[in-house]
Amino acid sequence: MSNIELNLLNYMVLLLQLYQRFQIIKYIISKVHIINKEQPQILDRPIPNEPASIMNGSLSYSLLGYVMYNLDFKTGKYIFMSPSVNLLTGYSKNEINEIGFKSIVKKVYSNKIDRYRVNGDTNYNVEEFYGKYLIETKSGNKKWIEDNSFAYLDKNGDHLNAIGILRDTSSLNTFIDKLNEEKNNLDKIFDLSDTMLIQIDKDLNIIMINKKGCRIFGGDKREIIGKNLYEFIPKHFQSNFKRYIEELINGEEALTRSTVGKLKTFDNKIKVIEWHNTLLRDENGELISIIASGQEITERRKEEKIRKIISEILDEANSGKHLYEVFKFIHKSISKLMKAENFYIAYHNREQNLLTFPYCVDKYDDDTPPQKLGKGLTEYVLRTGKSVLVDKKKDNELIQKGETDLVGEQSEIWLGVPLKIQDKVIGVLVVQDYDDASTYTETEQQILDVVAYPISRAIERKIVDTEREELIIQLKELNASKDQLFSLISHDLRNPFNSLLGFSDIIISEFDSLTKEEIKEYNNVINNSAKNLYGMTNNLLHYSRFQLGKYEYKPKAMDIEVSFRIVLETQKDNIKKKDIILIKEIDQNVLVFADEILMNIALSNIVENAIKYTNEGGIVKIFVEKIGTDESGKNSVKIIIVDEGVGIPEENLVKIESKEMFSTAGTMREFGIGLGLFLSRDFITVNKGKLQIKSEEGKGTTVTIDLPGA
Repeated sequence: MSNIELNLLNYMVLLLQLYQRFQIIKYIISKVHIINKEQPQILDRPIPNEPASIMNGSLSYSLLGYVMYNLDFKTGKYIFMSPSVNLLTGYSKNEINEIGFKSIVKKVYSNKIDRYRVNGDTNYNVEEFYGKYLIETKSGNKKWIEDNSFAYLDKNGDHLNAIGILRDTSSLNTFIDKLNEEKNNLDKIFDLSDTMLIQIDKDLNIIMINKKGCRIFGGDKREIIGKNLYEFIPKHFQSNFKRYIEELINGEEALTRSTVGKLKTFDNKIKVIEWHNTLLRDENGELISIIASGQEITERRKEEKIRKIISEILDEANSGKHLYEVFKFIHKSISKLMKAENFYIAYHNREQNLLTFPYCVDKYDDDTPPQKLGKGLTEYVLRTGKSVLVDKKKDNELIQKGETDLVGEQSEIWLGVPLKIQDKVIGVLVVQDYDDASTYTETEQQILDVVAYPISRAIERKIVDTEREELIIQLKELNASKDQLFSLISHDLRNPFNSLLGFSDIIISEFDSLTKEEIKEYNNVINNSAKNLYGMTNNLLHYSRFQLGKYEYKPKAMDIEVSFRIVLETQKDNIKKKDIILIKEIDQNVLVFADEILMNIALSNIVENAIKYTNEGGIVKIFVEKIGTDESGKNSVKIIIVDEGVGIPEENLVKIESKEMFSTAGTMREFGIGLGLFLSRDFITVNKGKLQIKSEEGKGTTVTIDLPGA
């Protein structure tokens, strides 16, 4: 408890003590020396001229400022007035009778009359009178006096005789005015306080509250004072509250006792209050009231909760868990702050211009596939980069303006906030309620705006970690490919070089002894080896440029029949050498949309492999045809290359699927480094095509290529 709060609490206790003393004094003054209604026979007693036994006989009327009188209503004259009338008014009894008492009364503050019978006497009634006047004395001074009297009335109700007491109350009024002024000043101080101050009696009835307290309760003083504090305690907290009050009242005495509890306001909101309580007891130790100061800490608690959740989310992002598990944890964390039964995170895949949903929990649809960007509310947040709270009315307004389209089931309330990384919107976090429009308000919107940044950071960190892991895998695969490539190069390049070096050495060293036919044969071997080396070198260059990302992809409409004509022209020597039977069924004017250089390399490698692994006199077939339109309305082209060669063993098919490079010699010991099929698959994929291989060892291989038409 702060020093300021403690000082305020002590000041409040002082005020209440003064206030209670003030009430007691007023009560005593209102009752003292009023003649008992049950003893009207005092009218029959003589009025004493000597000091009377007032207040246990210790003081005289004059010393107390009292004036006893007896008034005859028939004559309007005072039969008797005690001598102290001169001290009170400056006039004697005779002077009062001469000028009339009413002439010195300048203001009547109040008067009250009660009538009742005296001892059952039917002929007389008694009238009790109380008045308060401002009089002007003979010397011109102003005084406040009280008039307490009672009189007999005859059976017609006419006044007969009155006996009363006049009393000077000027000094008391001054004291009371000062006390009231002090009380009002203290009330103003309390009302200016930013801390709730409240007083409750022993039965927990509220008897005082300041303006701050009224604001926290959500009502005014007239509504709050008189109500029981128990009415403002939430049901689930009432047992704890009751136990705390019992411990506070019956426990060990302390200057203040503090606690934190919940309060239900007039508009049924739940607020968290930090209380500091002090007990007021009488001289016998009996409880008079409880004085309490209270500070609303709802927002502070909420901020602490949000900070804790943000910290937990960031810690979770640093864990080694999968991204989906992090999203699941974020969902659970948001559920601690608000209702989140329908919750999803949408991610904008900019490369494919798709909206993906890596995490989605929904009443109607948990499984949301990737979709092209449209005009839903999610895309609206992506476009504007601002959070938005949308009820049905606003949803319909956005639809009418053409800003959005209705996608899926319409919610009663929809709340979406952008997820940003370096001012770039990467996605949207959404909560929605299909049944209750009051579930989300600007408060929930502000909360999500606050937590969106750390969630974005968490997602960014996890994406970076995922990309790093994928990059590590790619690097490992590249290293493995590089090792395989170097192994293949070191092994397979030796064969053509050995042929080149061996036969060239023979020609050089034995040229004079060789026949023309032998020289021609050796030259053919050298030529074939050079061609193989050239083809291998070309594949290596294409592979390196492609891997380094230095190739500029330029797709265009190309005639596939022309491409096959170029490819078959480069392979005519191999076809002739192996006596291959080539069957072509290629539709005329078949256009594909692809990069011509990449497609020619891919087709050349596939046709070369078909020839290489086909026995002498074998058959190679090439089919090209247009097929039906796809979803976008464009034609597609199917290319099928079939050979009746040796086929591919099962273990090598597995290697192809796993992109593992390997090489095998052809049916006539043709060389290769295993890059051809590897490059063909990648180049066809780049051209948005698909490649499938079916093979059976000993029976041949079928390669099917699907490409987008132009």
